[in-house]
Amino acid sequence: MVNDLKYASDNIKLLLKYKNWTQEDLCKKTGMTHTTLRRRLNNKIPKWTMLEAISVSKTFGLSVNDIFFTQMKLTS
Repeated sequence: MVNDLKYASDNIKLLLKYKNWTQEDLCKKTGMTHTTLRRRLNNKIPKWTMLEAISVSKTFGLSVNDIFFTQMKLTS
């Protein structure tokens, strides 16, 4: 299960780039602190809480499964 979250950080970074948002923008939209978000994104095996996952997913308008359990790729 923990290893399944290996896509989360890359997917969130990709979505931030796609939306042209900073990490600070995401913090404001989700209520997460910048320190917490930075730790989650920079950890090899991040430990996201369910509330964080739901908040991030709602902010991007995607499912928890799409962001946290599926490898995303942007196509042009």
